[in-house]
Amino acid sequence: MLEKLKAIGFSEYEAKAYLALLKLGEATGYEIAKNSGIPRSMVYQTLKKLREKGAVQEIQGDPVKYLAESPLEYLDRLSEEFSARIGEARKALEAYIQAEPQERVIHLNGQQIAEKIRKMLRKAERNVKLLASTAMVNPYREELNRLRQKGVSVELTLIGKGEGWSAFKPVVLAREKTILKKRDSLGFQLIVDDDELLLAEEDTGNEAIGIWTRHPVVVHLAEHHFLHHHDLPKLFQALLEEIEPEVRKRCRTKLKELLQKLEP
Repeated sequence: MLEKLKAIGFSEYEAKAYLALLKLGEATGYEIAKNSGIPRSMVYQTLKKLREKGAVQEIQGDPVKYLAESPLEYLDRLSEEFSARIGEARKALEAYIQAEPQERVIHLNGQQIAEKIRKMLRKAERNVKLLASTAMVNPYREELNRLRQKGVSVELTLIGKGEGWSAFKPVVLAREKTILKKRDSLGFQLIVDDDELLLAEEDTGNEAIGIWTRHPVVVHLAEHHFLHHHDLPKLFQALLEEIEPEVRKRCRTKLKELLQKLEP
């Protein structure tokens, strides 16, 4: 029991005096010293510190007596005070972070990438734009579902087949229809609240690398890249659906021919 009280800020003498008072009820300093094993020369100094903590009350009289606060009430108050201090520290740190330059770029690797992705998703309040292979997005299904249930806009462009993501109405692209088709690995692009960006490579056996930034120009460029792979295919599909089937077929054929001509 002494160790548990010491873990929440009591000294050894304070813990012994508090436990003695819980057992004795009202007691004088002499009685507390006798029952706790605290030297009489130290007991009044110890009781003064307990009063300052709010763990002990002093009852005026001749002689002066002491009474321990209810453990449950004391711990509840201690918990509230600690939570309030944590809240103040959080606000101060958030203000400090926001005051830091937004132009910096942080390099990430390995597990740092997954941790940063989850942190960004936890903070998302308005929108999430995510472009990656289906396999790279799958580990974040729980976080993305939670955001969608909260009303956060979640826009997905999935490279591959997009299995299991139909509820999000993603844009699903074959790898050969992206600018990544000639690379050995696919990329992961996450934009949160139009404010911060994470870019990473797919883990292909070597340790993955990535970057995070809030640089407004870089975020803006990434949003245009996302627009190219997400909004334009949706718009094109919507236009095709408005065209007569025979015309639609000719349009698709012509587009394939144009794309082949554009191939380097």
